Amino acid sequence: MCKDDVDVVRSIEATAFSAWWEQLIGEPADLPWRTRRHIIALQEKEPEGCFIAEDDGRGVGFIFSRTWGGVGWFGTFAVLPGYQGLGFGKRLIGASVEYLQRDPDRVIGLETMPENPYNLGLYLKQGFEPRFLTLILSKDLFQADGQKLDISCWSQESEETKVGWLADLREASSRIYPHLDYSKEIISTALHNFGETLVLTRDLKAIGMSIVWLVSGRQAWNEELASIQIFALDPERADAENFHALINASEVLARTHGKQKLMLSVNGRHVWALDRLLAWGYRVDRAMVRMVLKGTDEGPTTDSFVNMARWAG
Repeated sequence: MCKDDVDVVRSIEATAFSAWWEQLIGEPADLPWRTRRHIIALQEKEPEGCFIAEDDGRGVGFIFSRTWGGVGWFGTFAVLPGYQGLGFGKRLIGASVEYLQRDPDRVIGLETMPENPYNLGLYLKQGFEPRFLTLILSKDLFQADGQKLDISCWSQESEETKVGWLADLREASSRIYPHLDYSKEIISTALHNFGETLVLTRDLKAIGMSIVWLVSGRQAWNEELASIQIFALDPERADAENFHALINASEVLARTHGKQKLMLSVNGRHVWALDRLLAWGYRVDRAMVRMVLKGTDEGPTTDSFVNMARWAG
């Protein structure tokens, strides 16, 4: 995939997911296209790991690979309805997995809609095993007078400070998964002006972060919504006080930009974090099922980590 493929990818994605949405709700659907900058940002993160499937020169499918150091996954992934079941999807998955396996120690996975039996069967046949559900939560935001953002913002700091923060956050996230690294998500969010990264510091060291998007990945879609893309705390500092401070700051940031709702995702593996979020007024909107390539992780276990991210595009 190259930047010249952006509009082809946008067209395939809108067509494929509109068809899925129509099948799900039983009514005609016409999803807005993904924004150009969203697709460009995805391709820029993994220029060698994003692929197009063609039939007689026509783009009929695509896949994006994503790597966060020791964790890799693919999505968004789509094939035009008329070309499904013909092997294009399997070849796209194979190309992505081969790319992700360049690091032999990497955990490799994906997330998909549990109500889509075709996709579940496809991934099972490709060697992926189901794990916990990833729950998509949201909370309505009510305007509160006098609330101020009292946490560090990526956009307001010097380059020297940012370099130090990235090193701190890599150290912190590596305690969640070996070599887990969210650096490219912080940098891409700033580069493409998607939102803001809030950084929680203690004793002059970054111990956690929340990447909050203030724009939608689709054109004129859910403009009242802000979303936390990545949220992580150093396991050694993941107590209720620090967790709530960073969540509250994320809510304040969203409110100050006129957003009415904040959305986030948390995998069911992280039971302590999920319990706290439900207690703080977040509700479950829907769910994805996380799947992991056989042999790349230690199997399904629960933990008390604060590590909120979707393995889906």
